[in-house]
Amino acid sequence: MRSKITALFTALLLSTAVGCATKVDAQTSAPALGSDAHIVAKKGKTGNYEVSIEVTNLAPAGRLAEGATTFVVWLVPAEKAAVRVGALDYDEKDRRGALEVTSPDASFTVLITLEEDAAAASPGGKGILEAPVTVS
Repeated sequence: MRSKITALFTALLLSTAVGCATKVDAQTSAPALGSDAHIVAKKGKTGNYEVSIEVTNLAPAGRLAEGATTFVVWLVPAEKAAVRVGALDYDEKDRRGALEVTSPDASFTVLITLEEDAAAASPGGKGILEAPVTVS
């Protein structure tokens, strides 16, 4: 009987933890047609929001726009300026890019642009993804 209660309690905890994450699947736009983005956002222990971004089937930046060398990720909270949170860790062999960041905001738009420099101060390159995220 005790093992059934333990199993039930464990299943309840796991289902609650999974239910807390917001998942957004989005397709990229031209010039990166055919790529898929998977975004997972959840409230962390510190009160900030943990955001995991993964893009698959992604051609190298230089093939998508002349002079582009990297994919820069921005979080854009409502009615605020875009905040550069980093560049995708891109694997050309696997055609996959990923990044994990935190945000103080529960609602924002994930924007990915093609940039010549990973340290760009504001989005200036072609946008390949714009996906709204709201953590509930």
